[in-house]
Amino acid sequence: MHHETTGRHEPFKGTEVSRKSVAALAVDTILHPDELVRVNVGVSKPGTDGDKPAFA
Repeated sequence: MHHETTGRHEPFKGTEVSRKSVAALAVDTILHPDELVRVNVGVSKPGTDGDKPAFA
């Protein structure tokens, strides 16, 4: 999996996002247009939970 999503009322999970994560979400949305209808989501790179990004 190249991306992880967080729902509107959930604490945001990741601290980093990559172009690959955003592209994967876009492709998934195109392939499954009924899944994210009228919802707010955050997108992050999987495994980047924490207080700050690894590159900081």
